[in-house]
Amino acid sequence: MQSILQNKKECYFTKTTQQLDKHHVFGGAFRNKSEKYGCYVYLSHNIHMRLHQQDYSLERKLKEDCQHKFEEIYGHEKFMEIFKKNYL
Repeated sequence: MQSILQNKKECYFTKTTQQLDKHHVFGGAFRNKSEKYGCYVYLSHNIHMRLHQQDYSLERKLKEDCQHKFEEIYGHEKFMEIFKKNYL
């Protein structure tokens, strides 16, 4: 499935198209569900590494943005059923 947050393959934050990594917004046990429902974004490699080095403000923004978009499409109850935690 295509990302629900992006129409173009570019960094979600900087809009660069160079050195992109795919980032699953809800990782770990929810990685496959993120893939299935389009809960991923492309990030520049540097931002992706920052995010994985515990940049909580970026991580939180992505989770909030993704939950908003997911709920526009599927609703809040479905989000909670799948991802188990409210980020809003």
